[in-house]
Amino acid sequence: MRGLSRAAILVTCLVVVTPSFAAKQEKWYEGRSQNFVVVCNAGEKQASKTAVQFEQIRAVFRKYLPIAGNHPSPVITIMAVKDEGSLRELIPEFWATKGHTHPAGIYFHGLGQAELAVQLDAQGPSPYATIYHEYYHSLSLPYFPNMPVWLAEGLADFFGHSEVNDQEARMGEPAPELIYEMQQSRLIPLNVLFEVDHTSPYYNESNKTSVFYAESWALTHYLMMADNQSHRSMLLAYLTALQQGASPEEASAKGFGDLNKLQRTLEEYIRSDSYFYLRAATPPVNAEEVKVRELSEAEADAYLGGFQAIRGKFQEAKPLLDDAIRLDPNLAMAYQYQGLADFVGHDRGGAVESFSKAISLDPKNAMTHYFRAYLSVGQGQVSGKDPQVEDDLRQAVASDPNFAPAYGMLATYLAAFNDNLNEAFGFAKKAVELEPGNPAAMLSLAQVLARMRRFDDAQTVAQQAETAATSSGERANIERFLIYLEREKNLGEQRSGTLSGSQRSAGRDDDSDDDSTEQRPAKPSNEHHATGVVTQSSCANGAPQIELQASSGKILLHGAPGGTLDITLSFNPPPGFNACSSFKGYRASASYTFDDPQGTHGTMTALRILGPAGASDSDENSASTSQEEPQSQGEPEEPGPGAPADAEGQVSDVTCEGNQILIKLAVGNRQLTLHAPDYRKLTYYDDHSGPSSKGYAPCTELKGHKVAIIFIAVEHRRYDGEIQSVEIEQ
Repeated sequence: MRGLSRAAILVTCLVVVTPSFAAKQEKWYEGRSQNFVVVCNAGEKQASKTAVQFEQIRAVFRKYLPIAGNHPSPVITIMAVKDEGSLRELIPEFWATKGHTHPAGIYFHGLGQAELAVQLDAQGPSPYATIYHEYYHSLSLPYFPNMPVWLAEGLADFFGHSEVNDQEARMGEPAPELIYEMQQSRLIPLNVLFEVDHTSPYYNESNKTSVFYAESWALTHYLMMADNQSHRSMLLAYLTALQQGASPEEASAKGFGDLNKLQRTLEEYIRSDSYFYLRAATPPVNAEEVKVRELSEAEADAYLGGFQAIRGKFQEAKPLLDDAIRLDPNLAMAYQYQGLADFVGHDRGGAVESFSKAISLDPKNAMTHYFRAYLSVGQGQVSGKDPQVEDDLRQAVASDPNFAPAYGMLATYLAAFNDNLNEAFGFAKKAVELEPGNPAAMLSLAQVLARMRRFDDAQTVAQQAETAATSSGERANIERFLIYLEREKNLGEQRSGTLSGSQRSAGRDDDSDDDSTEQRPAKPSNEHHATGVVTQSSCANGAPQIELQASSGKILLHGAPGGTLDITLSFNPPPGFNACSSFKGYRASASYTFDDPQGTHGTMTALRILGPAGASDSDENSASTSQEEPQSQGEPEEPGPGAPADAEGQVSDVTCEGNQILIKLAVGNRQLTLHAPDYRKLTYYDDHSGPSSKGYAPCTELKGHKVAIIFIAVEHRRYDGEIQSVEIEQ
């Protein structure tokens, strides 16, 4: 995908400018074709023409994507505006800084939906190349698992430089900006190019990104077009080898032979400056099938406000959507977009209310049902079965049988409660069938397989998802799931028996020897640990239950009904302190067994209350939640770096330089390297003696211990995360 220099994805708004379209009272038209909804202020003919043009480019792309041609593609809304001034009002951030690129349009994906904005009078060669590039990705990546990054970007640029008119379509036209880049830069060695993935500096660092795109385009162009298209068999052999499990090095050897020879040939091809392109007849599209109508003022405001909501611009979206609802209180679309805006503005209650109103007005809208369900299940808010959640998800797949995210969420929701596992498995398979290259769909299938105790199959699918993941958020989710599988895969169906123990205080001096003779069951082999802040505390059926805000999210934990729970206090409790209502606001460390493969519900085997939140930790080390964005299957948008995480394992090495500390943590068969700028400011929770920030020497005492560490994930560093706290378990 493109970086900011190509203006294809959502960028951070540099200034807040309230769109003024609503005040202008312009006429807006809606042109609706089979695969696009065009919202246009340039007249009804332009609305129809734009819909036809994009139907044609879609048909051209899918002709050369035979596998994708068998899959449906989502309907995309296009904001087609008449001139640069109109586009500037839609996306003002590109004009906020002098010298900033002024695109002819943008393509972006947010909150599970894709939208375009295009300037209809744009001039110059291939003015929509960036939009076509990203649109090609949307048609290809969900259906081609594990496509090499260089080829994915090379093909997107090859087809991005396309032109369609009434007579013919031209694909693979020369890309002047990419040719210039190669003339100014040193090419990347092909063996390095073939190894680039989504974590590589060549994909993420701005000083390397341009030459990576340029060379990927040039190599793809050579393989597709050079010497009368005679090299396509090389590309096919390369892809076949990858699909059969070959490494990038093995596949390139099989497909391309001597890479040094190919590198020289590619350099000669670039110097020749002779690029052919594909020509084909324009696919027929019946313009009469495009339904065009004039929009009411309320509908126009709703579309404009929805555009800003999906871009994450709450301040710009809100007044437009409020105005739309004022003008037409029965406009379902306005409430749907209002729900998205409330979600972006972190108003969960308002979002649920808006989505519920939209559903009452339009009960067949799949996206609205899906989002209302997500607000509960997607953030772990459901502590028990909620009939509305299940009904919303079933309504979503019934209304849109090709909506992969809803199938995935319904599958994991049913599996979480051990309900209808065969049906859940069918829903998860359907999600993968619809989008076989979507790592979120694969992860949903893996989660259901884990619930079915098919751990080897779950691991295989999860590893495929890990390979296909394109964002740090996706990779983090999959990594946590793989760690879960490593802990669980050898377990039987039976959970551990009734817990035993007694409530005691670490602060008491009497009867301290009694614990040595107390008979306790062995710790369950599938026991897990989490540290965080108790946000809810109560008792049910005589057993304590808490909501623990850990770094990985909220976990709902309960004692075994009818059993006793081993509770330890690392302080002298105040008068009236009790296990049912007094834990709220305290920092706690819990040992528990999973009730579900997602790890959001569990049965406690032991609970240590460490002290009031903030008493021993600095504000920086307190448990916190990451920004609420949709995750897991059907994630409308994934979280980036900076998300909190936790890991449990054996400390294999500790290195200190001044006050800095690097801890190497063995987690299953993986190793994390974690960093803290000043080890003296960390809190170390000893499993036996409670918090110990002073007097502990981690540089010499920590190696070899089993620990649970809360950290903040980082990217492009020599370590994986910044340590927030350390719990010493053994």
